[in-house]
Amino acid sequence: MEKKGIILCSVVVLLGIISTGAGFAAEVTRVKASQVKVDVLGECSYPKSPALGLSLISAGTLLIGKIIINTAAGCFCCRRTDPSHSSNHTKALTFYIISWITFIIAIGLLLKDIALNNQVDEVTTSDGSHYCYVIKPGVFTAGAVYAALSSSFGVLYYLTLNSKQDDASNAPNLNQVCIVMAQSQFAFEDPSFVHGYANN
Repeated sequence: MEKKGIILCSVVVLLGIISTGAGFAAEVTRVKASQVKVDVLGECSYPKSPALGLSLISAGTLLIGKIIINTAAGCFCCRRTDPSHSSNHTKALTFYIISWITFIIAIGLLLKDIALNNQVDEVTTSDGSHYCYVIKPGVFTAGAVYAALSSSFGVLYYLTLNSKQDDASNAPNLNQVCIVMAQSQFAFEDPSFVHGYANN
């Protein structure tokens, strides 16, 4: 793989690590149910938490990595399939689909905190008790895991496409092979052997 590909994969992996780390940090710092209070006006009062900012960082870095890897790999559907590389094409398609599915799930989970901000003042009353909306435990953790999977499968998708191109560039030229074979069939005999036979 070329130096450009190594640098690109390293950047995407780094962004994936940042996205995953920020997602786990958002899980640790998320607002718990015990921290939410109901004020005298009957509205939910949430403490300040960096979970929203961390989840946005996680989703943003994941999105940047996705843009980089897809821009570098190009349009998958526009590529022509070589029958000799059908297995690589199938692997690349599998990695491509999985990376997009995990990406969509990760973005949805990591941006769950935005729904909290939209419902910050809503109070649900049931049986005389007040309930405030909080994110369930494990949401950001799941988002971080899916972010790591999306970045990993994106890199695998890019490497699979590159390996197919490298194999094609390193394949021997058929015309050159035919020329070499033709030259070996019409090689001239040793003149000394001919003269020796004539003298005898």
